[in-house]
Amino acid sequence: MRQIVAVGPETAVRAHVERYDRFDDAAIAGLVGVSEACADGIGAPRYESVSDALRETDADGVDVCGPGAVHGDALREALDAGVPARCDPPFALDGDAFDGLVSLASDGEGWLTAYSPHRFSRLYDRLRTDVDAGAIGSIGVARIKRTAPFDGAGWNSSYAGISAAADPVDALCAVLAHDADVLEWTFGAVERVFARARSGGRYDHVHAMFAFREGGRATIETTWSDEWTPEPRVDVEYSGNQGRLHFDEHDTLTALRNGGDHGQVAPPGDDCRGGALRAFLERIEGEERPPSAVDPEGPSRAVVAVRRSVAEGRPVTLTEEGSR
Repeated sequence: MRQIVAVGPETAVRAHVERYDRFDDAAIAGLVGVSEACADGIGAPRYESVSDALRETDADGVDVCGPGAVHGDALREALDAGVPARCDPPFALDGDAFDGLVSLASDGEGWLTAYSPHRFSRLYDRLRTDVDAGAIGSIGVARIKRTAPFDGAGWNSSYAGISAAADPVDALCAVLAHDADVLEWTFGAVERVFARARSGGRYDHVHAMFAFREGGRATIETTWSDEWTPEPRVDVEYSGNQGRLHFDEHDTLTALRNGGDHGQVAPPGDDCRGGALRAFLERIEGEERPPSAVDPEGPSRAVVAVRRSVAEGRPVTLTEEGSR
């Protein structure tokens, strides 16, 4: 039985605990960041910090329930103690935080995984399989438009733990990181980024353009509006020289036309977020470390570049000094 310390806002922690409860090989050893009432309802002890929780329990892993960049202290405390950790991307929003976490993980016994739950979505897996099978030929451009926050049930479980930030660009980047992750997973590493942002009025918006190392490009448009919900909530298109794949939240079966019941919402233990937590447990149970101390680095590195591009008003190459 693997003992997990869960960290984050109450809504996200509850969502993760619900999924761990469905696994036979996981238990919640402690909670950080929640109220006493929440901890009592879950039936697990509450601690003030990850360090306290690790000192008082025999935890096998730390689960940051949301973007790691919002909980940098929790990640550092886990890695300092040599305990494996997971989080949603991005695990950092600036180059110093990025380099610090990568160095800490590389030099210690712990490791960090920061996959988007998108990687465990049947929908995105089908899209990636179709791309690998040549359905679109050579990638021309991938386009993703997404609107937050996510009030609808079912299709949005990837985004537990994301809330409006003091800096709107930070909140937008926490959403954009999921799309950066699935794009890298599908089309390879991002080499160059150019992004612009606007804040205020009825909504906040980031428009990022990615160039892939192996050719092709992508655009990601992310909008956050607490009062007004632009349509579409999500719109994804992969286009190449031989075909096109497309879906939005009203028509997921477009991309899954041969997928049987794949368009139905999965129960929590089997949905994309449940898959991400299951993968974390299996990696803890494995005898070997992950292929790198922080896996993957690319999507968070791309987010750091997006923020730098917005701040400096110019394209940023990910290999530039300081882009990390």
